[in-house]
Amino acid sequence: MGLFTIECECAGVPLSPGQPGCVPVVGRAKYPILLHYRNASGNINIIPKGTVLDQAYITSKVTATDVTERWFIFPEMFNVLFPSSEDEVESIDNIDFKTGDEIRQAYTYEHVGPDANPALIAAYNSFDCIEYGVFYITNKGQVEGMNDGNNNLASIKQQAGTVSAKYMKPSVGAVQKVMVKGFVDDSEYDGNLDYIPTSKITFPAKQWFGIQPLQVVPVEVSNATQDTIVFEANGLYGGVDLKKPVTGIVTTDLSDGVGGSSAVYNESTSASVAATIAESATVPGTYTITLGAAQTAGDVIRIDLAKTGYVMRTFRVTLA
Repeated sequence: MGLFTIECECAGVPLSPGQPGCVPVVGRAKYPILLHYRNASGNINIIPKGTVLDQAYITSKVTATDVTERWFIFPEMFNVLFPSSEDEVESIDNIDFKTGDEIRQAYTYEHVGPDANPALIAAYNSFDCIEYGVFYITNKGQVEGMNDGNNNLASIKQQAGTVSAKYMKPSVGAVQKVMVKGFVDDSEYDGNLDYIPTSKITFPAKQWFGIQPLQVVPVEVSNATQDTIVFEANGLYGGVDLKKPVTGIVTTDLSDGVGGSSAVYNESTSASVAATIAESATVPGTYTITLGAAQTAGDVIRIDLAKTGYVMRTFRVTLA
């Protein structure tokens, strides 16, 4: 239950708005932070009351090993529109009576210029099947979300499956854009909107986007043999044959996904397999993984990366 409720508003004593004095108002939303609404334990992800958002705290969020705890900070937003939610009404004798329901609040915004790379659409689409929420970094450097009733800040829950990101090519007089629209979940109530003031943020919020881990996109170079896997590691952005190679991956960066390093995982046999990795001396970002013991043709090998400052989706190859 939120800090305020609307279900029983007719049963209580009216709230006095009080005198706001010089309390600062929340600024305009400039950077969206997408995250799982609940963590792996089923609890709502929150920023606990009294937390000082310093660089160590933010770094721990954007690099969290548990993806359900991780923050994904998207580029700066422009042309942001958050129309107010509307009450659903029935008109009787030309008088609108509230039915008790609200129409879902829609929103739209754009990313522009270099940040509006088509690859950004894939990042948005990756949230399609997730129960997720959004914090907003404001132009005043605050963090906006929802008060959970205990003065912790929760993310603003989004209506699942409604976020849509579309790419618009540049044209004469217009830069390239990624146009985003979606809906706030109808369980949210505007009366619970709240924010963390800049006095609790020692690491400037506008710098958070730049400390996120590098997204590694692995691509198999050739059919993997029973003891060797060759792949390329690239960054998310760029053009065909112009993807920025990810260099510097070493054996201890390999993870079997179940707690072991310097290893991969054979999903066909449910076993960890010791492995080494070596980067090509002539083609940066091209790697050869050598398995400690030959596996069976047809086995599916899962490769994970556990490297500080990097994040890679699980990569699977089938041995020939």
